[in-house]
Amino acid sequence: MAIRKFPSMTALRGFEACARHLNFSQAALELHITQSAISHQIKQLEEVMGAQFFDRSAGAMTLTKAGAELLPTVRSFLKDINALAGRFERDAQGQSMVELFVHDSFANTWLIPRLPGFHAAHPDIRIQLNTHEFSRFDHPSGQAAIRLGEDHAAWPGFFSEFILPEKIFPVCSPALVARLGVPDSAADVLRYPIILRWRSLLSGEMVSTPSWDYWLEKNELTSLPFDCALTVPHSSMAVLAAIRGLGVAMARTSHISDELQTGLLQKLVDEETDCGTGYHFLCAPGKEHTPEIRSLLEWFRSESQQPSHQ
Repeated sequence: MAIRKFPSMTALRGFEACARHLNFSQAALELHITQSAISHQIKQLEEVMGAQFFDRSAGAMTLTKAGAELLPTVRSFLKDINALAGRFERDAQGQSMVELFVHDSFANTWLIPRLPGFHAAHPDIRIQLNTHEFSRFDHPSGQAAIRLGEDHAAWPGFFSEFILPEKIFPVCSPALVARLGVPDSAADVLRYPIILRWRSLLSGEMVSTPSWDYWLEKNELTSLPFDCALTVPHSSMAVLAAIRGLGVAMARTSHISDELQTGLLQKLVDEETDCGTGYHFLCAPGKEHTPEIRSLLEWFRSESQQPSHQ
């Protein structure tokens, strides 16, 4: 590999600030340096890289094609360096941090209600949740992820362990049961108003998610009509609507934490239907043996064995 001169960290930080503000004066103010200094940094960066990154010919400063191409790489580099430096600092202080990439619905309804228990058992390990940028979780700053997939899903290139099976069951508010009565069978559930969850494709087409479809098929009820009282885009919204008495939502074991225990919701049937899917713990190969990742994985194993709230 040919050795070439690389730009300085100072020049990269200056470039990122200028690209964000599209104004040398504002970028210099943010970095607590003079406008002359930041102009010099950009000139030095352009000389080293052999390209012009800003166009100032039309009065307003804009990124050139080369600048637009460089910007995401610089931002990713600065973010990773900052995160890694933070980890080194915490390691020197005897602290550890795990950046955990996770679906936001799983984080809100299953993980966060249980995290106080993890912190009580491991006060030296900090958790940083990230519900975006799943593709980055194998970077040094992103050590693990929780991914939803089929029970036997393969995750090439990663250590993976299936930790939590997904089951579904219909739930509603006690007030709705008091008004409409207790169902005698699965088919009897369909005389309740039903809350459906829908998702939208980029094309604008609305596609039903499989929860209700799967449950109806498993109970041989696909040909029976039902009253769709409400459609919502997210599982958490369906649960909230059920709590408010708007109808029956199809709940997942990972999305119901305290609602059944506190009585805000109740099951309409006792049986939970296995979906053949669930949550997998992923990390880069070998990281499962590091102390903080091992502690987190063992905690997930323990929590997934806890009985669900009845």
